[in-house]
Amino acid sequence: MRRLQYIILMLCLLSPHWMRAQRRFMTSERWEYRLEQLSEFTTKDVSSKTDVFWGLHKSQYVGTHHLFGFSAEGSFSGFVNNMPNASLTPGGGAAGFHLLYEYQYSGFILQTGLGITYQNVSSAVRDTIIYHYNMHDTWQGVNDVPFTLRHDFNRRVDQAQHLYAQIPLYAGHYIVGAYGVGYWLAGLHFNYAFWGNTRQNMTATTRGLYEKYLGIWHEMDNHGFRQDVPLERTGNKLNLRFDVMAHGEIGYEYTTYHGPHNYRRTAISDTDIRFRFAAFADFGILNIMPATNGVLYDTPMESIYDFSTYRMDHIFSTQDAKAFWLRNLFAGIRVTVLFGLPADEHCILCDPWRH
Repeated sequence: MRRLQYIILMLCLLSPHWMRAQRRFMTSERWEYRLEQLSEFTTKDVSSKTDVFWGLHKSQYVGTHHLFGFSAEGSFSGFVNNMPNASLTPGGGAAGFHLLYEYQYSGFILQTGLGITYQNVSSAVRDTIIYHYNMHDTWQGVNDVPFTLRHDFNRRVDQAQHLYAQIPLYAGHYIVGAYGVGYWLAGLHFNYAFWGNTRQNMTATTRGLYEKYLGIWHEMDNHGFRQDVPLERTGNKLNLRFDVMAHGEIGYEYTTYHGPHNYRRTAISDTDIRFRFAAFADFGILNIMPATNGVLYDTPMESIYDFSTYRMDHIFSTQDAKAFWLRNLFAGIRVTVLFGLPADEHCILCDPWRH
């Protein structure tokens, strides 16, 4: 009986400590349950101190970001069209510079700004043959000799240079990457050509077909027949119409953010600078063919042997071009630098390894 009394007494003395241990165990269970409800909880191997800390990703922020910066780009450029005698040529290029504002919420990106783009683009024109019938060749002391005059215009390339004012409006998102942060942007930008000029280069040849003498005469300067005479004409800019272009961009961001879901590598007090390297493409949605009345070739009869009097307008400014469509194309590389304002962010865990 006495032994039972001792056992009861010992249980009474130990009961407060047992209750405290039970409360600690239950609290731990509730804390683990709360951790599992966090979207950023992970079971990833925590041996890498740069990624996680006690099951939580380090230094993750969500919230609103406002960034300002600029971008520079270089690209291939060309006029895509459906004219049967004009084709896209390699070698066209463009360079652009933009001032940017970017809004971010978590991984969402909204970008706009103001930019300027210089374009130098060439279009190849199919070789053209023009015949002038019922011509008459008069020599001293000889009766008129009828013949057909033939013009050959070869290796023609029509060049256009423009400056565009641009307003971009893009939306996108960050991409989770194994070695860094990728991103994509898609949207529209508005294009207005406010300056430009044109140039046409080709060679011209004149020949005479004399039926009476059964042959084609050429390389006879005294008759006005010349071979491969270089011609160049310059003019004003093409009056391109206002354009809306579709934009697509995908790239990599080197920044104070790093790793999946924008995990910050440095403390929030550090300067927020972001460097982006991307490939992009722009394609015109609207038809920008000018509504002008130029001529492809004008060889005035009163000076038909004088090459300097020939008139040639850029192929896209001719009357025939108005029946077809013309669209702009850019594809190249874009580099962007952004500077973030102090952000309204919520730190889940602020890089404990730096403190």
